[in-house]
Amino acid sequence: MMEQSAETDFVQKPAKILIVDDNEGSQNLLKRRLSVCGHEVLSAADTESSTKILAAHEIDVIFMNMFICGKSSYDFLTALKEHKIYRSIPVIMISNDSDVELVVKCIEAGAEDYLIRPLNQTLLRARLANCITKKEAHDKEVAYLAKIEHGKKQIVAQEKMASLGTLVSSISRELKNPLNFIINFAEVSGEICKELIEKTDNGKNAMSAEIYAFLSENLRKFHSNVKKITEYGNNADKIIRFMLDQSNTSAGKKHPADINKVISQTIMMLLASYKTNGITSLPRIDTDFDNTISHIPISIQSFSKAIYNILDNAMYSIIVKFGNTPAGKIKIKTENDAHCIKISIHDNGVGISSEIKEKIFIPFFTTKPEGTGPGLGLSTAMEVIQNHGGTVTVNSEENEFAEFNITIEKS
Repeated sequence: MMEQSAETDFVQKPAKILIVDDNEGSQNLLKRRLSVCGHEVLSAADTESSTKILAAHEIDVIFMNMFICGKSSYDFLTALKEHKIYRSIPVIMISNDSDVELVVKCIEAGAEDYLIRPLNQTLLRARLANCITKKEAHDKEVAYLAKIEHGKKQIVAQEKMASLGTLVSSISRELKNPLNFIINFAEVSGEICKELIEKTDNGKNAMSAEIYAFLSENLRKFHSNVKKITEYGNNADKIIRFMLDQSNTSAGKKHPADINKVISQTIMMLLASYKTNGITSLPRIDTDFDNTISHIPISIQSFSKAIYNILDNAMYSIIVKFGNTPAGKIKIKTENDAHCIKISIHDNGVGISSEIKEKIFIPFFTTKPEGTGPGLGLSTAMEVIQNHGGTVTVNSEENEFAEFNITIEKS
């Protein structure tokens, strides 16, 4: 009864265990003892089979016979302890009384513990419980360190984005004044050139045919060039205005707002913008709003800008795939989760290839033609969402769909 009580003290949550033993009888006996405790047990009779099992399963503990196929398992143990992934798996060596020196050698090489045949059930459960606890602690430590590292990267990324926003804003403002002069002088020069062409045409009879041909041809070329300067100057001005607007993502105080209403208004602005530019066969935008979402504090202007940028990206993707037809579809869904609000934006456009998926949130990265924008839309959207304590991820299948998933933590 005392042994039974002692066993009860070592109850552990089920673990995935690998037995490495070429003795079928010993292997089956240990397997039965472990299985009755609720553990999932896998077994292998040689090192090659063991390696295959380790590659296919997340093993918590390994029981290893001191000798496998007539050879010491020391070399296999050291190989495991040198492996980047397997070295964290606790190994319990199973030996005979005569293997003491080899047991010590294996412990020095990294084995967690050992058991001597015949196996005592209480010792077996106690040492297994210790190994499982150690493996759990290691896994939690790894996960915690990974979380810290991820947090560090997010902080660095946010600092870079903040510095980049300041830099972009500063450069854009410096460029805007000289660009305004260029555009204004180009427009004035265009008007003067137009007047000169009219006067030259009116005075055609007062000059020789050679002089008229020379003046007429070159004035028209000059007028064409001035028009191009004005056109490209205005395009540059639009880009600078866009960059100034996008760099100002942290502006605006947060006030309680209806997320669903903000998204609806953003959709209307997007559609109006495309119709203004002559695109009338627009994709259908369906919404599935969760009306249980309460008002949450957001900067309406910057949050709307983030949603607009993602929707604009979806529209462009659909137009590239389907052209100016109504075949495209965008679906926006909101969900009131326990700790956060979820927003998904799904489109059936060209999707995002695996090669560029990791790059789409990088500032100035774009797959759009030159002159359509500086590539700050998605990076700005991410910054805005992060400033609201949220995250944005993307799931996509090339030529099929793209889905942006946003979460905003409830304060």
